[in-house]
Amino acid sequence: MFRHLYNITVFLFFTFCCSVGVTATTIPLDQTGEYSQSDTLKSSRLDSLVVISFSAAPLKNRSFMTGTKVQSVSELELSNSKAQTLSDYLKESSPIYIKEYGRGMGSFISIRGTSSSHTSIVWNGMDLSVPTMGQADLSHVPLYFFDNMDIHVGGGSALYGNGSIGGSIQLSTQPKWREGWSGDAFLSMGSYSTYFGGSTVRYSNSKIESRSSLYYSGSENNFSFINNTKPNAPKERQNNAQYSNWGLLQEVNYRAGESGNISFNIWYLDFDREIQPSVSSNDRPESYASIYDNNLRTSLTYSGQSSGDGGKSSFLYSMAISYSHDKERYKEDVIESSRYKANANIQYSISGLTAKTGVSYESIVPTVDSYMSDVNEKRSSIYLLMRYGAFNNAVIFSGGVRGGSITNSSIPLMPSLGATLFLHNSFNYSLSLRSSLSKSVKVPTLNDRYWGGVHKYLKNESSVTAEGGLDFSLYHSRGAVNSFITLYRSSVDNWIRWFPAGQVWRPQNIPHVVSKGIEFGLSADYKFAEYLIKGYANYNYVDVKTIKALWQHDPAVGKQLAYQPRHRLTTGLSVKREKTELFINGSYTGERTTMDIYDRLDSYILVDSGVRYSIVSNFGDFNIALIVKNIFNKNYQNIKFYAMPGTNWQINLKYNF
Repeated sequence: MFRHLYNITVFLFFTFCCSVGVTATTIPLDQTGEYSQSDTLKSSRLDSLVVISFSAAPLKNRSFMTGTKVQSVSELELSNSKAQTLSDYLKESSPIYIKEYGRGMGSFISIRGTSSSHTSIVWNGMDLSVPTMGQADLSHVPLYFFDNMDIHVGGGSALYGNGSIGGSIQLSTQPKWREGWSGDAFLSMGSYSTYFGGSTVRYSNSKIESRSSLYYSGSENNFSFINNTKPNAPKERQNNAQYSNWGLLQEVNYRAGESGNISFNIWYLDFDREIQPSVSSNDRPESYASIYDNNLRTSLTYSGQSSGDGGKSSFLYSMAISYSHDKERYKEDVIESSRYKANANIQYSISGLTAKTGVSYESIVPTVDSYMSDVNEKRSSIYLLMRYGAFNNAVIFSGGVRGGSITNSSIPLMPSLGATLFLHNSFNYSLSLRSSLSKSVKVPTLNDRYWGGVHKYLKNESSVTAEGGLDFSLYHSRGAVNSFITLYRSSVDNWIRWFPAGQVWRPQNIPHVVSKGIEFGLSADYKFAEYLIKGYANYNYVDVKTIKALWQHDPAVGKQLAYQPRHRLTTGLSVKREKTELFINGSYTGERTTMDIYDRLDSYILVDSGVRYSIVSNFGDFNIALIVKNIFNKNYQNIKFYAMPGTNWQINLKYNF
């Protein structure tokens, strides 16, 4: 315990002592939630004043797929979850299913029944997936570093590139341009000797801003669980599940002239953790193992803008180069890869029409003993996206297409189309319909193609996704209600899975898989006397099945894929009065089959509750939170034979200055 506290103290002291820092500009938002090119606020409703940082860069690609639903998570919403990983946040706050192999262990996303390699995880334009596996472990992504997040569900390869069949998680950091010194410190401690410490220091003047962030997290992770593999199901203490993680982030933004910005980012993450054994191996030390990972990401970006026709048109552009290095050591095996990338894009807007085009090139150099010695990969892509608002933006059309090339393979064109029709938009309520159609492609990963040989027989995974939905919002002087419903169908050809082939495993293409379902969301807030009441509920129904299998009489045909719950629900309620807030959150995960289609894991409900208290002073703002998780002490397993903890607690202390 004292070693953990010492590490936290050293990290906090170091971060507070190193830093340098850039100007504030407030600009309005347009109807899409993106930066407006106008100097006036065009929205028909103004709930509050939001100060955001200006970046002379083109619109986010998600703006060019208006027919899909994007959940945007603000810095304010993330502020109470800074001690969490991306895995923790998504499984508690969204209906997206996260497959996790124990507390703090490997965690992998599944959107609409797809695999984790079908969802792109991106930070400021840099892919966080490990190139060899084509997926990101979400337990390795600390929320503490990020300012905003977009959760884009649905096919989006035209927008985000190779692999975005299920969706995309877009994470971002951005300068605040707040004159002088500012920052925060975050401390957390909880059950099982779990600790988190993080600190951020910013400094800004009229030309430059610097941000320095540092964090540490660790846990003995020795929770109790019921061992259902032994007679009489005895209670045991979890062994070999300790972890220790730390990371740093340094960003520098420089205002170049009146309309340009130069940004430099670098982060380093270090993970040292024991691999939680299955419950049947918990008392077998000879089976224990550990794994070590480190990840480096760095980029340099220049962006700028100009206008013409007396301000009626605008031209925005950005260029970036980046480098990433991933290393994993397991026993005597070391897997490394380096990725070099360059990209550029431009955007032109005039009279309701916005067009954006871009190119990218990357080189991936792996160092893997199971590959041939000369394996390396070159990837390039080019895309065009367009968006048009007709009838005074009552109808918004969007579309795009992306093409590219890759070493020893080919990438077909990936088009997308979308439209949103605003049926009504006033101070009282708004109602809109949306629809989209897109084609997405995922090229086999390096492991798929080169692990243990060259698998030239593998085909690209290809999907066609159609979806439609309705969005409804109701406004009142005391509050608001927002809701949506989406129906979708995604047809995937050549889905890649690994199967045993004698003494080894080999990847194979499953000819045809179909995913279809319904997504529903509802949120509301209401001011009653001195109380602010907020609530939300999000539900996903996912039906994902093999339609055509490799073998004629495969019993898996027509059955739900393994570890894909049909039903997933998250809900929450909070009541705030002045400085005190009480909250309760719950989640339901439905029944799942294991790798054996006749074996089922029980559904489970988890409920968390807590209280937050804030203090505003001349020295800064303090926020204190006490959280109790799994308050009903539910015994459950997310993945078969991997234990999860019962009731546990956490105390958070945050200081903003």
